[in-house]
Amino acid sequence: MVAPNMPAPSPSYVAVLKAKQGELLAIQTTAPDSFVPLLEVVDLQKANAIARGWPHAGHVVWVQPVNWTGVADATWANRTTTLFTSLRTAGVDAVPVVTLDETASLYAAVAATVKADKRGVVLRIDCEEALEETPAALTTAIDQTLQAVGVTAAQADLVLDAGLVSGGVAVQSTAALTALNALPHLTQWRNVVTAFSAFPKLVGEHVPPSSVGSIPRTDAAAFNQLSSRWTTRTLVYADYGVGVPTYSDVSWSPIPNIRYAVPGEWVVHRAATKNNPSPQYVQLAKDVVAAPYFAGASFSPGDAYIAAVATGADGPGNAGSYLKTAMSRHFHVVLDSLATHGAP
Repeated sequence: MVAPNMPAPSPSYVAVLKAKQGELLAIQTTAPDSFVPLLEVVDLQKANAIARGWPHAGHVVWVQPVNWTGVADATWANRTTTLFTSLRTAGVDAVPVVTLDETASLYAAVAATVKADKRGVVLRIDCEEALEETPAALTTAIDQTLQAVGVTAAQADLVLDAGLVSGGVAVQSTAALTALNALPHLTQWRNVVTAFSAFPKLVGEHVPPSSVGSIPRTDAAAFNQLSSRWTTRTLVYADYGVGVPTYSDVSWSPIPNIRYAVPGEWVVHRAATKNNPSPQYVQLAKDVVAAPYFAGASFSPGDAYIAAVATGADGPGNAGSYLKTAMSRHFHVVLDSLATHGAP
């Protein structure tokens, strides 16, 4: 189990998510033994939804309040306190996630949560941030942040996030390697996690309508290359699944598609048009089930849903249903690969 105040079992997997409903439904049915969701939360009234999505007492979930809409500092800090109080009341083993750039009021709120829950904190650092600072300045910033929330490095998990690093596998892994070597306390952190991102923001730029295309899982490839080069300690793999690191306030109905993780890539089945999506989702599900890479309904809840839609037992679903399906499938592929091959 990924228990509070303990190193994660090796190998383990951290999924960085936006706490969307489809994502919360996907983590709900994912075995928590070697799995930790890192939930970026922009709506701090989501405590009940998080509790339903993570009903795994004794297994941690990492929760990062993200003030994306610019709420006033004091108000945001108060809402953060309320969020973690509600999660505590619901029996959720939540660990707060902070960056080096929080406000004093947010640090104070997190420090109070850490004192109440005694589960420490997660410190998340962007790869670019680590590369831009001198080692001395970076160490000072990290130590000041840890002091502000009332923990030592031994009471904290470190997430180095290379999700915004562009370039190929070698570029991403080298950037992460250089950043890791600039970080202090490397043998002291509870866990050292490196996160990569590979799924595109716009599927349509890679897979035309009415087609089946593939998108390489360069996140996994970059981590594997990094792990072969950096041997100071075991790294924990993290990715964004079929999500992206950035935010958007634009909502639209996408052309129906099914994103299906397989070793080394995602296969994307994309329909023709946004109009009349229901029969298109059914046909996409039938196409996936008929494909040689379909793993069978028993592999994951995502696979089970696709199979049920293909036979008419469920569905046809909507974009949220297939976000849940794609994430569920992705989580299970990564966890299966880690358990079988020791690599994502």
